[in-house]
Amino acid sequence: MGKYIVSEADQYGWSAKGNISVAGPALATDKSAATVHALTVTTFVRIQLDDGTVAINLRWRGGTDGDVNIQNLYAMRGDDDHYTLIAVLTLTTGTQTDGTHLFVDTVAAASDKWTDALVDVSDGANGIGHLALNTHGYKNFVLIGTTVASTLYVDMARE
Repeated sequence: MGKYIVSEADQYGWSAKGNISVAGPALATDKSAATVHALTVTTFVRIQLDDGTVAINLRWRGGTDGDVNIQNLYAMRGDDDHYTLIAVLTLTTGTQTDGTHLFVDTVAAASDKWTDALVDVSDGANGIGHLALNTHGYKNFVLIGTTVASTLYVDMARE
């Protein structure tokens, strides 16, 4: 008698990861975990993934209609390694609301490193934009707000 394989996928909801309210510097020569994790808490959001997380989705809330924020996205494979810049994200706020904050509706990801791993999904019609990201086995991600027009709250859903 043959064996049957049951394949199922867990469905994960959005979880709040933090907010960026003050502009911080792009990482220069020292991208070590110790340096990055010591940054002022209002300038960055750190996302640590569980082992085996293959992909994540990011979305943003906050600001006023038309605000443009720029965030650098960095990744680090281990827990005590060095971060590498994987994308510069330009985020534009629309008018869709969660009842308190407005969602970013346009996400533009510029990357010369992870072009195969980033899918920016924009809904310029005042919907909800997001970034789908293949983690490539990386476990730690950091968003640093290099241009902050308004406070943005970062949400993540595991794929």
